[in-house]
Parts: sequence; structure tokens; C-alpha cells
Amino acid sequence: MTRYLLFFLTGFAHVLIILLYKEVSGGPASFYPILGMAGAVPLFAFASWLTLFSMRLGAVVALLSLLLLIPWSVAAVMQALQQDTALDQVIIVIHAILILFALSALITSARYTFRRSLPWGLGTPKPGNVLKVILALIPIMMVVALAVGMQWV
Repeated sequence: MTRYLLFFLTGFAHVLIILLYKEVSGGPASFYPILGMAGAVPLFAFASWLTLFSMRLGAVVALLSLLLLIPWSVAAVMQALQQDTALDQVIIVIHAILILFALSALITSARYTFRRSLPWGLGTPKPGNVLKVILALIPIMMVVALAVGMQWV
């Protein structure tokens, strides 16, 4: 259950920050925001609920997503360090917190991906099946709402 929350919150926070930058700047100036979105959306939309049904499969999806997401986070911090704005310390602190979440999620997903004793079909034992389905629908519905709201569909 904690992996669900970690992956969901990490991915969703990154999506919000990337979309905020996209709206403020008028569009991506490099490929890093696109790379970040390609990592953040699967992290909160798929890896979070996959860990409820198959911890190892969810960890693999999270590991691949985080390997795409971390370069955006590092590039955003480097860009914030180069600019001299009024809120540059706040922006750097926000990105430092996001990087800490991403690194903790990366370590967690790597730990569950390479654990040989963990079977592929073993899910999280605590919440019941009804709660697992409800928790799985939350990120899926958020992605659908995001896609409709941004007219990607």
C-alpha cells in the first residue's frame, strides 16, 4: 500500500509541475519535459495500481518510468540554478523535494524488481479486492480526465 502511495504521489506531483511549466512557458523548449511526462504519467497511472495486484510488475514499470523521469528533474534543477529570479530558492527547494521522492521511489522499485524470492503474481496482501479495484480506478480516471481536459483524446 505504501508503494501505491509513493508511486502515485511522486508521478502526480511531477505531472503537475511539468504541466505548470508548460502553461507558464507556452510549450516545451527542449525534450526534457516530454521525457518527464513520458515517465511521470505511467508512474502514477499504471505503476501505482499495478503494485496492488503484482508488486514485481508494478516495480518494473515504476523503475522504467523513473529512469525517464529523473533526467527531467535534474535538468529542471540545473535550469533553475542558471536563472536569477525572485523565487529561485523556492523553485530549487520544490525540485529538491521532487528529486528526493523520485530517488526513494527508484530505490524502492529497484529493490522489488531484483528480489528473486518475490513471485511475479504476488500482490499487496492487505487491502481487499474491492478496495484494490477502487484504488486502481483512481489513477486511471485521473488520466482520462487529464486527457479530456487537455484535448489529447
